[in-house]
Amino acid sequence: MKGTCRICGEIKKLTFEHVPPQSAFNSSPIYLQKSIHLHKKDNHLFGKRIRSNQGAGGYYLCKTCNNNTGSWYSKSYRNLAYMGTAALCYRVHASKYISFEYAIQPLNVLKQVLSMFMAIDTSDNLLDLDGLKAFILNKKSQDLPNGLRVYMYHTTSKSIRNGWAMVLSNGNPCFMGEITFAPFGFIYTLDSEPVRKDFFEITNFSNYHFNQTIQARLTMPFIMPKSYIPSFY
Repeated sequence: MKGTCRICGEIKKLTFEHVPPQSAFNSSPIYLQKSIHLHKKDNHLFGKRIRSNQGAGGYYLCKTCNNNTGSWYSKSYRNLAYMGTAALCYRVHASKYISFEYAIQPLNVLKQVLSMFMAIDTSDNLLDLDGLKAFILNKKSQDLPNGLRVYMYHTTSKSIRNGWAMVLSNGNPCFMGEITFAPFGFIYTLDSEPVRKDFFEITNFSNYHFNQTIQARLTMPFIMPKSYIPSFY
């Protein structure tokens, strides 16, 4: 199928992009529900679901963007996901936070997460955000656009939450997106504060170099989303 690649913005033949990467526990068939399955009560598809044999994702990216981001960043994300799963094994029951020692490539991980957000963003806010495309497609770039902030948390939720929304945070409008796929959930905000203060912020991962590996103890909250709608916990 042809369409607009959600990273480079060019009209090309689109390829299937796994969100998160296939190697990060996203290789099994899943069932998905879209807006028409959840809200359109007068539609014959209401209450039903669709099966994706390829895992979570869709035809979002052109072959070049898919291959480049995958080869540059996905392995770093896969390693993080494996370590994150190990961290969950040490979680104390009812603990609100999980602290674990990671060997992480911060810039690679941040760019993979933002590539995922760009892939699922149907609003075009990220595609149109000045500097973000260049940040993703130049693997060595550390120039994260101003006003864009990224956060993460731990979860064991089996419900996939991929989307964007305009919500109120402390009475102020907040444009944000969220991806939930165990062992992590990710949040981004544009020119606004997040809806929660306990998210672990990874915006400063842009300060590291491509393929730079560091040892760091990350302490992040354990959160179980209560619905498919971003920002509800």
